[in-house]
Amino acid sequence: MTTFRQLTLLCPGEAVDLIEELMFFADAQAVTLVDSGDTPIFEPPVGSHPVWPQTQLQGLFSDDREDGEILKELRQLFRSAELVIELPKILHEVADQDWVRVTLEQFKPLKIGNFWVRPSWDQIKTPDNLTTLTLDPGLAFGTGMHPTTQMCLEWLSDHPTAGKKVLDFGCGSGILAIASGCLGATSITGLDIDPQALIATANNAALNNLSITTLSADQTPVQPFDVVLANILANPLIDLAPTLTRLVAPSGSLILTGLLNEQAKQVRSAYPEFSFESDLNRDGWTRLFGTKKVY
Repeated sequence: MTTFRQLTLLCPGEAVDLIEELMFFADAQAVTLVDSGDTPIFEPPVGSHPVWPQTQLQGLFSDDREDGEILKELRQLFRSAELVIELPKILHEVADQDWVRVTLEQFKPLKIGNFWVRPSWDQIKTPDNLTTLTLDPGLAFGTGMHPTTQMCLEWLSDHPTAGKKVLDFGCGSGILAIASGCLGATSITGLDIDPQALIATANNAALNNLSITTLSADQTPVQPFDVVLANILANPLIDLAPTLTRLVAPSGSLILTGLLNEQAKQVRSAYPEFSFESDLNRDGWTRLFGTKKVY
């Protein structure tokens, strides 16, 4: 029987999204947000997390690593993100339960841009003039709830991909690749270092009657794309700048996110071959959109 262990962190409300994402990067199976005090939030905005001034994050792990390995990885991730968070010395075992049912109950349909993002079991009719995007939660990051994902979906809503070749670099659940396919992209590729992400992308593509090419990092394409979306973190975006630049065709579009507002200038400077439009900021996160220059 699988043994589940829980790591509990106390963090400031403004850092919740980043810490949650880093917990998933450390292979947490689920992250739960809990009020650490008595501050009520009666009605959070649609598609947003409930965030309190002091928020407790509970990360659930079920792999074979020692507690020390998990804590070491989190410590390194927090340090790279310049976060000062006190970590416990151990993780605590928790009783097993129907985690699938718990997850399903938490995942509700929501409107993002011109998309209606819904799980496959949802029976609510898609509102008029919205594009249905069916997505089931799983082990890969990207259900549309995070501001970075939402900003990318909004970009796609405003920049139809019909007839274009699209690459979702760091595809996670495949939500951005699938969204481009729902809008008529003729060639869709999802690339990720995590095999679970590629499985999730293929499964979610099938739910939308789409065919998506899934590739691991060592299969990075040679041919350029009309649109490249990369929703990862700032340091990888900087390190991967030569690769991502090469993957965008002349006059093609590059959408970068997963970076904090204060990291935008550094990331942008790593891409001199692009003309960037005004940044989009939300909840401390930034989305960059650039067009590759033609020489």
